Amino acid sequence: MKSISFFSILLLLPSLALAEGRIQSGMINASALGVSKRFNIYLPDGYHKSDQRYPVIYLVHGWGVNEDSWRSPTLQIQQAADELNLQAIIVMPDGDRGVFVNSVTAADYQACIDKAAPVRNKHEPRESFCVHHADYESYMLEDIIPYIDRTYRTNSTRLARAIVGESAGGLASFHLALRHKDLFSSVAAHSGAVSMLYQPQDGSMLTRIEPRPGFAEWEAMFGLNIEGWKQYDPYSLLNTLKPGELAIYFDSGTDDEFGFYQMALHFQQRLTELGLKHRFVSVPGGRHDDTFFGSRIPVSLTFFAEHFKQHGVYPASE
Repeated sequence: MKSISFFSILLLLPSLALAEGRIQSGMINASALGVSKRFNIYLPDGYHKSDQRYPVIYLVHGWGVNEDSWRSPTLQIQQAADELNLQAIIVMPDGDRGVFVNSVTAADYQACIDKAAPVRNKHEPRESFCVHHADYESYMLEDIIPYIDRTYRTNSTRLARAIVGESAGGLASFHLALRHKDLFSSVAAHSGAVSMLYQPQDGSMLTRIEPRPGFAEWEAMFGLNIEGWKQYDPYSLLNTLKPGELAIYFDSGTDDEFGFYQMALHFQQRLTELGLKHRFVSVPGGRHDDTFFGSRIPVSLTFFAEHFKQHGVYPASE
C-alpha cells in the first residue's frame, strides 16, 4: 500500500494549519523623550477578520539592541506566537538603553548626535537613538500604552496587560509592573536583573553607590544615592506587593555568565519569605544569550495566555 507522508496528512486537515499572525511597524510621537520612536507589533491570527479586543503583552528588549532584535532567527517572536496560536497583541517598543527609568541625569541630544564613533548601540543611527529627555518610564506610561490602546483593538484593562523582557529588559519589566500594579497584572523575565543591588561574586548587597568601572551609564540613570536605585530595584519593590496582585514568572540559566542566575535565586528567596506566589524555572546549562532567550519566550507567552484565560480576557480562537 502506498504510504502517505505526515505533511500530506496535514494538507488534508486544514484545522491543523498553523496560525498566521502579522508583525507591523509604526511610529509613536514620544513627548516624554522629545522625539518619535519606532515600534514593532504582532497582531494575532484573526485580528483583521474580527471585532474582538485582545489582551496586550509588552515585550522589552535587552541592553545594546533594539525592537528589531525580536525578529532575529534565534528569537523570532512571530514564529513563537504563531506556533502557540497566541490570541494576544505583542508590542515591541524601542527602549534604547534607558531600561525604562526616568534618568536623574538630563539627556544631551546634540552631544549624542555629534558622536563620531558611538559606543552605544553602534548599529543604530543616531537619529533614531538620541533623545531630548531621558524620561523612559514616562515614555512607557504616557506615550506607548495610551497610543497602543487608541490605535489597536486592545482590551485596555490591567487584567489584560502583561509585560516581559530579557536581561536588562527583565529588570524594566519587573520594575514597571511592581511600580504600576494598576496597569499590569502579570510580569515575566528571562535572565532578568531582578535584584540590582545583589553582588553575585560574594553574595552581599550594596549599601551605598560609588562610581565603578563599566557602570557609568547606570550611575547616570539612577544616580549615586542608593535610594534612587531602590526605587527601581525589583527586589526592594517586593515590599510593596500584596499576595495575588501580580502573576509572576521568571527563569534563568544555571550557566549565565553575568551572575543573573544568582540574582534570580536571591529574588526567589525573597518572594518565598514574603509568601508571594510565583513561578521560577532554573534551566540547566542556559547561558546569557539569544539561544537561551529564544527557547524561553514561548514559555512566558504561554504563562500569559493561561493568566488571560483564567481572568476571562483571552478571546476564543476561531
